[in-house]
Amino acid sequence: MIDRIEVTMINESVHNFRRGEFGVESIEMDEDRGLIEIIYTTQDSGRKIVLLPLENVEKCEFIEKLDKHQKDEED
Repeated sequence: MIDRIEVTMINESVHNFRRGEFGVESIEMDEDRGLIEIIYTTQDSGRKIVLLPLENVEKCEFIEKLDKHQKDEED
């Protein structure tokens, strides 16, 4: 599960997203569809989803949060 992501686009704009900040519910990378999906919590007006096409991404850095089960397997 991606906890925090910093995306630099080819037009040099930089976007930062972190789970729990500003209503960000989850961050997912869908390589099959070529998208980074930023999903926000549901509000009265509906659910907001930001789609960033991987073809427009120059650089992407993210922190993946490991659950307890994954940590035990690595040790």
